[in-house]
This record gives sequence, C-alpha cells and structure tokens, in this order.
Amino acid sequence: MKTIYRDIAFGIVLILFFSALIVWFVLSNPASLLPAGVAILTLLIGVVAFIQKTIKRRNDLLSGAPAEDEFTKSAKIHAGNQAFTYSMYLWLLIFLFNSSFAKNETMLGIGILGSGLIYGISLWHIKLTGEFNA
Repeated sequence: MKTIYRDIAFGIVLILFFSALIVWFVLSNPASLLPAGVAILTLLIGVVAFIQKTIKRRNDLLSGAPAEDEFTKSAKIHAGNQAFTYSMYLWLLIFLFNSSFAKNETMLGIGILGSGLIYGISLWHIKLTGEFNA
C-alpha cells in the first residue's frame, strides 16, 4: 500500500508542477491561447490516465495479483525494440527534410514526440493483438 501512496503523492506533485507551468505560460504570453489549450487538454488526459492506472493498481494489489505479468514485460521489451527501429526511420526523414523546419527546436520536438508516439502505438498494438512480430 505504501507504493500507492507514494504514486499518488508523486502524481499530485507532477500535476501541480505542470499546472504552474501552464499558468505561467498563459500569464506570460496571453496572445497564444492555442498552445495553452493544448497543454491544458494534455494535462487533463494525463490526470485521467493517472487516476485510472492508480485505481487499477490498487485493485490488483488488493486482489493479490502481481504488479506486472510476463506478457506485459515481454510486450514492453518488444515494443521498445520496434519503436527504436521505427524511430531511426523517423529521424532519417526529419534530417532529410530539415530545411522545411523553421527552427531546430521544432525539429527536435517532433522527433522526440514522434518517438514516444511510435512506442505507444507499438505497445498498444502488441497488447491488442498479442503478437510480437518476432
């Protein structure tokens, strides 16, 4: 049970930190409401996902189920392998078309977010189908 309380405390600290960043961003640059809206929407989705995962973890601990089974461990490993491979192709495309980006920060941000998105899609696909594409 201590891990759940630690996870909840960590989640609350992260929520407060990101909320303070959003408030600071809106107050410092009130003309750009679209990025602030996207940040708020992302924060809300993260909060809902965090609450859902914490409740599921609590129910699993109360029922005596293991925190992580073998399939989940294998799925994370294989999804990471796929994500690494596909991210190399993403970075190759980004560097091939680097003249179309206005700033280097935009190029870097697209690469990092794209790599994370590729990992999430790979993990979701493996958990949905149960196949590892070995």
